[in-house]
Amino acid sequence: MSTSEKPTNEALRQLMERHGLNQTHVATLTGYSVETVKGWFASPDSTRYRAVRKPVLESVRRAIELGEHYKLEGVKIPKAKK
Repeated sequence: MSTSEKPTNEALRQLMERHGLNQTHVATLTGYSVETVKGWFASPDSTRYRAVRKPVLESVRRAIELGEHYKLEGVKIPKAKK
């Protein structure tokens, strides 16, 4: 694992916690499968572990900033706090 992988995965985890998103929401926002998203949160020692790529993180950030109404089990993505 390179040093850039863990901070990107951790940044996604923090975004999810801050905005009440779960792995299914992130899968819907990014177009990745839930299984892929689960790999982003696996232990770095696990063979399932995958690094979150920066474009994925940015797409989730943009969706949150736009505050779009996605059909995510009735969850509205909140507007970013200023």
